[in-house]
Amino acid sequence: MRFSSDIEIRPAAVDDIPAIARIGARFFDEAEWADVAEWDHDSICSTLRGMIADPNGIVLIAIREGVICGIAGGLVYPLYFNCNHITGQELFWWVEPEARKGVGAHLLDCLELAAMNAGAQSWAMIALDKVRPEAVGALYRRRGYRASEHSYIKRLG
Repeated sequence: MRFSSDIEIRPAAVDDIPAIARIGARFFDEAEWADVAEWDHDSICSTLRGMIADPNGIVLIAIREGVICGIAGGLVYPLYFNCNHITGQELFWWVEPEARKGVGAHLLDCLELAAMNAGAQSWAMIALDKVRPEAVGALYRRRGYRASEHSYIKRLG
């Protein structure tokens, strides 16, 4: 899907995985996950291959001036307390800081559309506490989302 002469958003292909992984590593660093788990390049590449191949997986890339500058992905699945309701969950949504203006909202539009096309009746988004949570929360509310849960994480052992 082309949003302007310089922004294209499309489903990711296996050939895109190295670039997605590079952007994902920057997201991982920014989100400060290192106190919980280490980044593992082979694992993310395996996960992305599986998501691209799975009809319930969504992996999108945003391209500006021929370069991948944003990524988004999630899963669609039956809701555990009502298997008749198909829902979905964003797993990652990241646009490089220098490309955010004009790309992030379009990428989210495409993520929601891909979820609906996969049968999702509802969709959940995440706002990381370490990455501008107030601004992200405000964006979600403007788009019709409401707060539902707040997650906490720790490393066990």
